[in-house]
Amino acid sequence: YPIVDLTDALNALKQTKTPTAEQLAKADILLSATYASLGEDLLSGQIDPKTVGQAWHIANTEDDVDSALVHVLGDTLSRGIEEMRPDEEDYAALQKGLEQYRSILEKGGWPKVPSGKPLKVGQSDTPARLSALRERLAAEGYEAGGGSTTTDTTAKSASTGGSVYDSALADAVGEFQLRHGLSASKQLTPETINALNVPANYRLGQVAANLERYRWLPRTLPEKYVYVNVPAFRLTAFDSGEKALEMKVIVGQEYEDKATPVFADSMEMVVFRPYWNVTPSIQAKEIEPKLASNPGYLDAQNMEYYRDGGARRIRQRPGPKNALGFVKFLFPNDFNIYLHDTPNHDLFNKDFRAFSHGCIRVEHPAQLAEWVTGWDAAKVQDAMMSGGDNRTVKLPKKIPVYILYGTAFIRDGQLNFGSDLYHRDEKLIEAVAGGAIPNASAVQMLQALEK
Repeated sequence: YPIVDLTDALNALKQTKTPTAEQLAKADILLSATYASLGEDLLSGQIDPKTVGQAWHIANTEDDVDSALVHVLGDTLSRGIEEMRPDEEDYAALQKGLEQYRSILEKGGWPKVPSGKPLKVGQSDTPARLSALRERLAAEGYEAGGGSTTTDTTAKSASTGGSVYDSALADAVGEFQLRHGLSASKQLTPETINALNVPANYRLGQVAANLERYRWLPRTLPEKYVYVNVPAFRLTAFDSGEKALEMKVIVGQEYEDKATPVFADSMEMVVFRPYWNVTPSIQAKEIEPKLASNPGYLDAQNMEYYRDGGARRIRQRPGPKNALGFVKFLFPNDFNIYLHDTPNHDLFNKDFRAFSHGCIRVEHPAQLAEWVTGWDAAKVQDAMMSGGDNRTVKLPKKIPVYILYGTAFIRDGQLNFGSDLYHRDEKLIEAVAGGAIPNASAVQMLQALEK
């Protein structure tokens, strides 16, 4: 934004009682250009997601920008600008997170925690390492107490003069793990050390990057919709602006084109007791090699050959072994992605849940089926367990589904960081860092404009 030129133009007007037509025109043009530029950035984002490797397939709102810029001028300027921001509680919470991490950076960030042996409660380590750990946790708001020394003769480290990894410190580590996409074991693991040592400016960049992702979304969301955040491994269903359902999901693996893409479409139907039609790729790479070494593989997996347009394909019959479980939710799309049940519910107990070929397995399929069809629990249970095979039910009204990628998100009112499963953060963080990370020059320019 032309902050310096705008400041100079406004100062020129203030310094004379009779500004010239040229001075007025210059200020007018600079104000208009700055307003239009800011408005466009708020309404549709500063960066084209295609230029930063986001695998983003949701149409932007460029067509609506001009009308929105004119519409909000009917209100006060400050309120009009506020209206152009995403009107989401989580967006506002991420803005507060941005302020938090800017404040952390202004104080010098946080110290690195030295690498060393993994620790469980009651084990000992050097005072310097545990002191650095406490200081690092405190910098991000996790209070771990003053720590325990080894004056207790029963402590394992009494003879070494180290310090104890006590329960207060372990609790703080557990809270950190919970909010950074790690298994909340409360143990100081190598993975936890790596997460603790991510620089503060990178975390700030992640928050800014995810604010930008919000700005890429449609500004007006429907009354009823399903939202899946892939890095959070979570599905949330909304109705009239309120959460109606929330559950864990399993998403695509990070290699061999199994990553779950970002897109939006509308759920149209539910299929109870579905066949799993194995894709040609999975058939060639996974099923047929197993069949070659074990002729009884298809029978053991309740699979069969069938004809599809002249091609000899493999499918799995409905039943308890079926990879799609007892129900799938279809929103026809170019990626052949859908939501479905699974026979492997134990996987939902894991914290990291990127195991699928791209489709999304849901933790509570029966609850989701009740919500989208409007049926009661008994009717859904009957359709899943004893109804006809491959029964398709058309929904009374299409339900939009958004499959999104947010690595900084709000859960239970707290800022969380998820795993950057598909390595999409780095380029976007680099693109937004110039505006996100505070610098003296930018602060001085804004102060001059405020004056």
